[in-house]
Amino acid sequence: TFCEMVSIDSESYHEKKMKDYLVNIFKECQMECIEMPIEGFEAGNLYAVFKGNTNKEPIMFSGHMDTVSPGVGKHAIIHEDGRITSDGTTVLGADDVSALASYIEAIRTIKENNLPHGDIELAISVAEEPYDAGSAYYDFSRIKSRIGYTFDLAGEVGLAAIEAPSIISFKISVLGKSAHAGFNPEDGIHALKIASNAISRIPNGHVNNKTTVNFGTISGGEGRNIVPREVVITGEIRSFDHQDALKWSEHIKATFEEEAIKQQASIEYSDYVHIEAYKINEDEEVVTRFKDACGKLQLTPRLISTHGGSDNNRFVKEGIRGIVVACAMNDCHSVSEYTTIDELEKSTLLALYLMIE
Repeated sequence: TFCEMVSIDSESYHEKKMKDYLVNIFKECQMECIEMPIEGFEAGNLYAVFKGNTNKEPIMFSGHMDTVSPGVGKHAIIHEDGRITSDGTTVLGADDVSALASYIEAIRTIKENNLPHGDIELAISVAEEPYDAGSAYYDFSRIKSRIGYTFDLAGEVGLAAIEAPSIISFKISVLGKSAHAGFNPEDGIHALKIASNAISRIPNGHVNNKTTVNFGTISGGEGRNIVPREVVITGEIRSFDHQDALKWSEHIKATFEEEAIKQQASIEYSDYVHIEAYKINEDEEVVTRFKDACGKLQLTPRLISTHGGSDNNRFVKEGIRGIVVACAMNDCHSVSEYTTIDELEKSTLLALYLMIE
């Protein structure tokens, strides 16, 4: 199942083939399935439910259909030692096919063996890789579960993230005035100089024990012999404290404004909150259930904080207590990405035990 799914091209915003595949699989498993179309997107988010045969409470599992690029023409190669890789020209797509394959095989196993379970809800998104863009349009009113698991973490099975950050992206345009750099540079207002003065005043990287700031790109100017009239800077802020992330965004804006005013220039500033930070306590049901399932597999559960975001940020904000679970993906977002047969089996068994706990 994993190898079959890997061969389906599904880069972000181009997930229609994967969506069609999943809809057919869910129908084969006699699951109710609904697509949530999104204007401008090739495919919509999916909600599917495998109806329970007991009165146990429902439980949710989430994953995403898209992969990063290069992801066109990918296929799986199984090596003698059990490793599964791409041919080295594309990503493998274990992020997040290993999750989807684990869910499918677990549900098939439950169905084939008539194992007792409550409703199993699957929340599958599109365009997760670009800052969880797809799940922003998810109809959360359909989800009945109080707890959920997002299989979308690199590392050995048994690892889970109980804390993740807010992510805020920002864009700053510094607006100066052009002039000839040789004849009359004093008549210009040097936008690049203003930007560099502002950036030099702002810490980069870990600005405290909760928050990181990064200036990622800079562009602008019209020529080597022209005082640059405009430059545009983009970056991001990540923080385990949402209010601290907002404060740093305001600080960045204020610093650029101060430097611009000194030179009679101006700025345009915009920011966007992609996801908000959360932390799940270790004594919560979603964590203890995970630990119990790991115990059945003789795995040592390891709980961490992650600086990466996922759809789980949105689920927690909507009141669904969830954690992000490692699911047999390694070296993600690179052509060196790989998984192993052994880890895929563990990921599927973990999903199974969580579903029937």
